[in-house]
Amino acid sequence: MDLLALKRALSIERKLKNAAYLELEKERNAAASSANEAMAMILRLQNEKSSIQMQANHCFKLAEQQRMYDQEVIESLNWIILKHELERSILENQLNFCKQKLKQYVKLGEEEELEGTDWTSTNWASTANDDDHGGHNKPFQMDSELMRELVAVVGFYSL
Repeated sequence: MDLLALKRALSIERKLKNAAYLELEKERNAAASSANEAMAMILRLQNEKSSIQMQANHCFKLAEQQRMYDQEVIESLNWIILKHELERSILENQLNFCKQKLKQYVKLGEEEELEGTDWTSTNWASTANDDDHGGHNKPFQMDSELMRELVAVVGFYSL
C-alpha cells in the first residue's frame, strides 16, 4: 500500500506541477503582453512628443519671422512719421515766414491795395520783386499775385 500511496502522491504532485507550469506560462504571457503594450505606448508617446516638438519649432520660426516683419514695418512707419513731421515743420516755418512778411507788408500802409481784391487765386506768381537796395532800406515788396496767394494761405490758417 505504500507503493500505491506513493504513486498517488506522485501523480498528485505531477498534476500540481503541471498546473503550476500552466499558471507560470499564463503569468509570463501576461507580463510579455503588458511589456509589449508599455513599449508600444512609449513609442507612441515619443512620436507624439517629436511631432509636437516639430510643430513648436515651426510655430517658433513663424513667430520669429512675423516679429522681424513687424519690426521692419514699425521702423518703416517711424521713418514715415519722422519724414512727415519734418515736412510739417518745414511747412509751418514757411507759413510763419509768410505770415511775418504779410504782417510786415500790411503794416507798411498797403492795406488799401488789399481791400476789394479777390484772394481766392491759386496760381503762384513770381516771388518778391527784385530789391535794388538789398532789402535793407526798402520795405519788402511782392507782386500782387503772390500777395493774393499769401493772403489766401495765411487767411486760411488765420492770421
